[in-house]
Amino acid sequence: MNSRIAVTIIVIAAFVALGVTLLAQNRPYDQVMKEVAPTYANLKKNLDSSAFAVAAADAAKLEGLFKETETFWTPFKTKDALDFAKSVQLAARNVSAAAKEMNGQKAQAAYNAIGKSCKGCHDSHRETMPDKSFKIKP
Repeated sequence: MNSRIAVTIIVIAAFVALGVTLLAQNRPYDQVMKEVAPTYANLKKNLDSSAFAVAAADAAKLEGLFKETETFWTPFKTKDALDFAKSVQLAARNVSAAAKEMNGQKAQAAYNAIGKSCKGCHDSHRETMPDKSFKIKP
């Protein structure tokens, strides 16, 4: 019974992530980024509590957000930013797959890869302004 519930949640989450991705195309970049931090934090919380079905949904959402991120950076042809976005998508898929297998250690390793990519891109392409807002540096 529990596996049926988990599979149902994962399938629903995948459809929601796909729908969010399709509907959200061409959103302002700052809106996309503002969704990343809470989703990333929820993913960590759900991995830590072994809520693998919900963690898989979080990972699917992150994958969609970073597909949008890739779309944002494509016109700039900023190779490292595109590579970071693609790396997060792959890591998110790996988290999702490991979560579906209920392999917490593997999921955690993929989760850590997401954070490294985020930091790398922020260090290269985000400038803090005097008012504490951020400016993107293509």
